[in-house]
Order: sequence, then C-alpha cells, then structure tokens
Amino acid sequence: MTKSCPVPSRPAWRYENGRGSSHQQQVTCYPFKDINNWWIVKDPGRHQLVVNNPPRPVRHGDIVQLVHGMTTRLLNTHDVAAPLSPHSQEVSCYIDYNISMPAQNLWKLDIVNRESNRDTWKTILSEVRFVHVNTSAILKLSGAHLPDWGFRQLEVVGEKLSPGYHESMVWNVEEHRYGKSHEQKERELELHSPTQLDISRNLSFMARFSELQWKMLTLKNEDLEHQYSSTPLEWLTLDTNIAYWLHPRTSAQIHLLGNIVIWTSASLATVVYTLLFFWYLLRRRRSICDLPEDAWSRWVLAGALCTGGWALNYLPFFLMERVLFLYHYLPALTFQILLLPIVLQHASDHLCRSQLQRNVFSALVVAWYSSACHVSNMLRPLTYGDTSLSPGELRALRWKDSWDILIRK
Repeated sequence: MTKSCPVPSRPAWRYENGRGSSHQQQVTCYPFKDINNWWIVKDPGRHQLVVNNPPRPVRHGDIVQLVHGMTTRLLNTHDVAAPLSPHSQEVSCYIDYNISMPAQNLWKLDIVNRESNRDTWKTILSEVRFVHVNTSAILKLSGAHLPDWGFRQLEVVGEKLSPGYHESMVWNVEEHRYGKSHEQKERELELHSPTQLDISRNLSFMARFSELQWKMLTLKNEDLEHQYSSTPLEWLTLDTNIAYWLHPRTSAQIHLLGNIVIWTSASLATVVYTLLFFWYLLRRRRSICDLPEDAWSRWVLAGALCTGGWALNYLPFFLMERVLFLYHYLPALTFQILLLPIVLQHASDHLCRSQLQRNVFSALVVAWYSSACHVSNMLRPLTYGDTSLSPGELRALRWKDSWDILIRK
C-alpha cells in the first residue's frame, strides 16, 4: 500500500498521558517494503483463507476482512482513542484478550477513482478507502510519529471527523499474489520467500509495466503526507534525509544522507562564484580588468554551465505543488560539485598573490579534503548499511535533530 503499509507491532500498554490502549496488536506505517507489509483480503463469508476457483474479483462496495499475513490477525478498529490522535479511533490487529471488546474487523471497500459502482479493485491503478462497517471510521495515516515504543513509525487511525476526501485516507496495492495452496505452513513459506513464487500467471510483464507507467503519468500532484518529504530550502542545508532500508533483525540501515562537508562546500562555491562574477563584472564596467580575456571567458563559461545548470535543476521546485524529497536535489548538486574545483583553482591562480598565500591555501585544501574523507567514513554505516550499530552509536551519528535515524529497541 502506498505511503507505506500498515504493519503490526507490539502494543503500547499505557501512553505518556496515562491513557491505556486496548492491548491489541498495534498497527503502524513505515516506508520499507518487506513481508510484514503483506495482507490477505478475505471474504467474511468464507471461514478458510482459500481463493475461489475461478478467483472472484473484489469490487467497489464489497465487505472484506484484512488478515495480516505473518500473524493471521484481522485488521480492527473500535471506539478506543488512538495513541497520538485521541479524536480518532485506535487501529489494531484483533487479539481476544477481553470478551467485552469483541472483534470489529469488517471493512467496506470504496474505490475513489472508480468509473462505475461495479469497478474491480486493481493493483497499482485503484485508489481505495477502507470504511469500517461498525463505526463508519475511515482507515487513515495520521502523519504523526509514534514515540520510541512505536519505533518512531507513523500512526494509523480510524478517522470519523473528516468524512471528506483526503489523500491520507487513500491506499494503493503495489503487488498482488495468490496461489493454489493455502495451508498455513505453505503460506508462511511464501511470505518468507517471495522471490521463489511464480507470479507470471497473474499478470504479464508488459501488463505490469503498462500499469506502472500509466500510474506515474496520471498521479495527482497533490500535497500528500510522507514521512521523508522535504522542502527545497531544507536541501541546501541538508536538514533532511531518507531512510531506504532497515535490516529485519539488526540495526543496519541505508539512508540517503549527504556528506555535510561536500554539501556545504558545494553551496559555498556557488555563492563565492556569484559574488566574484559580479565583482569582476562591475570592475570591467569601469575598465578595470582583473582577469585576462581568456581567463575571463573560461570563468563566464564555467558559470553559464555550472551555476546555470544548478539554477535550472533547483529553482523550479519552488513552483511545484507536490511531494518533494531530498533526491530531487541531486541533479542540481552535481552542477555545484562540478563548480567546486573551478572555484578552488581560480582562487589558487588569481587570488593568492604570494607563494606564502598559495602554501596556506594548499594546506587549507588538504585539511578540507581530509575532513570530507573523515565525514564520509563516519557516515559509511548509514550510507552503505554494512555495519550494525548500537543505539548509542546511532544517536551519535544524528548530527542534526531533523535527521530521522532509525533506532530499534
């Protein structure tokens, strides 16, 4: 499902404000795709988890149950306040701890982008809402981050106060599989070994490829909620990151996280170039030529290519009304990094007048390069995911409060 998938985790018995939970299995969202994201769409009228032969498609308005593939517990919501959104209902997977709190796990399927009331639920293409039958609450991503006991994952709630359309209420299935055997052990084997399944019988490669391309072309440019979205201004100072992967058992993880030294130096080089360019231009207007003509031509050409390329790849994002991420800045950053050695070479050739100044400047460049290598080595466990770190070591690498480093308890 898009925006990350509901994933059961351990329940929080009592929250910080003293309110208690239902003690059922907690459901959260996180941005990784693994076997905990897999749900079985079950017909409430059939006791066993078997597929009709031939399979019966799920249509708009159908009543379904959502069974978590790994734990076989049913998605549930009830009149218990959510952990961080007390005006909304708690969403959990039903555990029969208390007979006074019966299961309420029937959901009505609402296909938002349907053409008719008989539309079928399609992989990737269909945008669906789940409306709880018992309480009329809608399954929603609240956007709030749970505390450490929720592993900093995103809260999922049943929303009753916002009956209108909102993107945080819309879900999408990225992958659909079913097989002939539905015994418990074989189903668990399929969940743990997804790459061994033959899924070609469901949808051909070209059909899946066409669906994906059409989905990307028709995606609405609306202000979606996402844990790792950011603004263009945050890219300049590297105040954001993206967590791509977390090892299922250890704390090894992979982030899109730039080298602060390179990142800051590239931005500084753009500023220095711009200031020098206008300084030289102003003096040339007064017939003071600080640079020979060939050097001036190379300086202007470098600016047209690197500074212009940076501006063309960066400034348009301020006009975009869609979700933006740090990786959108990478093409612009490439032009800044290309400009960095040009500015350094120019400073060495034209700004350092004496041999002493050149020696000092060379020493500063060596120190800068050494610090960039040191930072790269320190952040290596987060950029390559080749090392499992302790919670203390992970906190030590969180150099900015805005960095979302995943710490597993």
